[in-house]
Amino acid sequence: MPGSVSMTKTPARIETHSRPSTPVVRPIPQADSGQYPLIDAIKRGETPEPMRHESVQSVGQILDIRNFELWYGATKALHGITMPIAAGKVTALIGPSGCGKSTLLRSVNRLNDLIDGVRTSGTIALDGKDVYARNVDVITLRKRLGMVFQKPNPFPMSIFENVVYALRIAGERRKSLLQEACEKALRQAALWDEVKDRLKASAMGLSGGQQQRLCIARAIVSEPQVLLLDEPCSALDPIATLRIEELIIEIGRRYTVLIVTHNMQQAARVSDFTAFMYLGRLVEYGRTADIFQLPRLRETEDYVTGRFG
Repeated sequence: MPGSVSMTKTPARIETHSRPSTPVVRPIPQADSGQYPLIDAIKRGETPEPMRHESVQSVGQILDIRNFELWYGATKALHGITMPIAAGKVTALIGPSGCGKSTLLRSVNRLNDLIDGVRTSGTIALDGKDVYARNVDVITLRKRLGMVFQKPNPFPMSIFENVVYALRIAGERRKSLLQEACEKALRQAALWDEVKDRLKASAMGLSGGQQQRLCIARAIVSEPQVLLLDEPCSALDPIATLRIEELIIEIGRRYTVLIVTHNMQQAARVSDFTAFMYLGRLVEYGRTADIFQLPRLRETEDYVTGRFG
């Protein structure tokens, strides 16, 4: 189909499906055309039942989001989000700006708690335990949920101290263990060979792409159960972006990864599952290959091919 997304990704992670040999060229729907019934319902303020593929229910899950809602003061940002996150897989959140992707991501490790006036309902369960339960230690929770932000944010200290920061905060002082953990994390972040001879140098001297890989190393040094990535390539050049994407694919073999991205090609390349969101609602959720090649909703097909949104 014209405008379809390239699926250049490791074959073992996404199966491709054949499409009709003769593409069907359809006119771009106009506003209120009735061709987007689910999106039209959302625009009316409703929360229609999303399209969840059977594939997302048939895998083991590490996160279980059920009827989760969030308000910033009087403004409701998330509406009835229900979706399981598969363990040991990469799940991408896609959708237009302002659709709630980053808000949902930051809700998983409760970063939204830092914003005045935020309140929530529903549950987000990690290994069956609600992360919003009153007895949850938020600091301990965030150790289990590594986070990497849009722009690289290395600390103004050495490369070594950046990587082992979380371990030091936890009270670890054994030099041999810190050195071993640093090397392991940097190797997993595909950065060891580039920095092994200058671990005492300032992390601020690294390139943007190296800084982002350093931040990933810092996030995984404590071996979290889930790695949360919020637009990790948005501030990087194409070459650095490619390195990060290759890293996400590799890390996705060891960790559960939940990534927010505006880049359709990136979502197609790196993820196993994809969730399409719109105005704080879940629209369609399934295997990435199906979302990009065999979506069940016209809204999803037109969004991922650039005809809507």
